[in-house]
Amino acid sequence: MDLGLSRRIIAVILETVMAISTIVFLISVIMTFTAADKNYFINSFANQDLVQECNNQLNMKYEALASETNIPARVFERVEQDYPTDEALRQAALSVFSEENETLYSENKISYFYELSVEYLDGNEITYNEEDVKRSAEKAARIYSDTVGLHNTGGIETKINDFSRKYPRATIISFVIAFVCFPSIMIMYKKKKEGYLVAIGGILTGTVATALGSLLAVIFKLGGGINILPEIHKQSMISTTTKDFLILAFLSAVLSAGTISVMKLVDKKLPDED
Repeated sequence: MDLGLSRRIIAVILETVMAISTIVFLISVIMTFTAADKNYFINSFANQDLVQECNNQLNMKYEALASETNIPARVFERVEQDYPTDEALRQAALSVFSEENETLYSENKISYFYELSVEYLDGNEITYNEEDVKRSAEKAARIYSDTVGLHNTGGIETKINDFSRKYPRATIISFVIAFVCFPSIMIMYKKKKEGYLVAIGGILTGTVATALGSLLAVIFKLGGGINILPEIHKQSMISTTTKDFLILAFLSAVLSAGTISVMKLVDKKLPDED
C-alpha cells in the first residue's frame, strides 16, 4: 500500500476519533454542570414559571374546594404565604435526595389546614361539624401535595448520581484522547499545512455535529426520561432540559465559528505544499 494512502487512512481514523472525542467532551462539560448537578436540579426545578403555575392551580382547586364547604378559598390559599411555593418546591426537590417526604403530604399539613379552617369558622361564629372540617383539611392537604409536591420520583436520585460520576470522567477521558490525537496527526504530516487542517477539521466536525444534535434534541423535546408527577413538574423539567441543549448548541456553534476562523488563519499564514 502506498505510504501516502496509509497515512491518509490513519489520519482519517484519528480525525474521526477527534470528532467523537469533541462531541463527548462538549456534552460532558455542559451536563456536568447541569443534569449531573444536584443543586442545579433543585434550583432549576423551582423556577418562577413553575411557581406561578402552581399558585394558579392551587387557587383554582381551592376555589372548587370552597364551593363544597363553608370555608372561603382565601383560607386555604393562606398556605401560599405561610409556606411560599418556591421554597416548598425546593424542599420537595431536596427531599428526593435526603429520603424525606417529597410529596409534602403529612399529618402536620392536615393539622395546619384544620387549624386555619377552625380559626375562620370560630372567628365568624359559624357552626360546623368537626369531622367535616377534618375531611376538608385532608382534601386541602392532598390538593397541596398533588400540586406542589413531587410524585413518582423513583430513579431521579440514581440518575443524577450516575451522571455525576460518568460525565466528569467522560470529560477527562475525551480531552486526553483529543489531546493525543491532535499532535499525532501533526507528527504524521510533519507539522505541515495539511496536518493542521486535518487536525483542526476533526474538532470542527465534532463541534458542528454537537450543535446539530443539540438542536434536534430541542426540536424533539427530549426530557431525560424523568417521568415525575404532577404533569406541570414534568413539563418544567423538559423545559430545563431544553435550555441545557440550547446552551450546548450555542457553545458548539461559537466553537465551530472559532474553529473555522482558525482554519482560515492557518490556510492564509502557512505556505502551500507541493
